[in-house]
Amino acid sequence: MRTIILILAAGLLAACSRGAPDIDVVAAYDAGSVVKGSAAVADLAVRNLGDRPLAIAGVSTSCGCTKATMTAMVIPAGGEASLHVEYDSGAHQEDLGVIERFIFISSDDPDENDVRITFTVTVEPKPV
Repeated sequence: MRTIILILAAGLLAACSRGAPDIDVVAAYDAGSVVKGSAAVADLAVRNLGDRPLAIAGVSTSCGCTKATMTAMVIPAGGEASLHVEYDSGAHQEDLGVIERFIFISSDDPDENDVRITFTVTVEPKPV
């Protein structure tokens, strides 16, 4: 019986020591102000605080006026990649004032496999 308990305990410790990926990225980003027709651009750090590689399954946005791409789709343990975001303020005629768009990152992080980033920009009218 003691041998079985030791084997089970060793298996549990081995399972716990395997580690996991751990995504770390800002929840919200304010890109400041742009003049209507200009683009707001940002490069946001996406870190893997875990001790296993983080696999990015996909990156998407809430609107076609916003594009987001990753510099790497696999981030090594302790590593970092960049999320490049571009918002086109000229895409929608009605976009003026404070605009919120969302970027979604899907990954194999067991605790946060779907992350949402709020991207805010203030669109100013063109000077007359």
